[in-house]
Amino acid sequence: MNIPAIVWLMLGTILSVFSYYLGKDFILFFYSGIIIIALGIFKITLQYIFSEKASKTEKQKISQQEHYTSCRHCNNIVRKIDYYCSMCGKQLR
Repeated sequence: MNIPAIVWLMLGTILSVFSYYLGKDFILFFYSGIIIIALGIFKITLQYIFSEKASKTEKQKISQQEHYTSCRHCNNIVRKIDYYCSMCGKQLR
C-alpha cells in the first residue's frame, strides 16, 4: 500500500501542532511529527525527480485514430467497423 506524500505532510503537521499545544509531556510526539513531515517532503522530492517528463512534441505525437470514414459511393460518413453504408446500402469492404 502506497501512502501519498500529501497525507504524510498532513499527518505530520497535525501531530506536531497538537503535541506542541499539549505541552512538554508530548514533546516526543512533536518530534515524531517533524520526522513525518520530513518524510513527506522527501517523498515529494523523489516524485519530482523520478517523474516522467514528456515534452510537448511527444504529447502532440499521440493522436487518436480516426473512427470514421466516408462511403465511396455516396460520401456518407460511416464507421470503420461497418460492412454496409447506412445511406445507400452498398458494401464497404
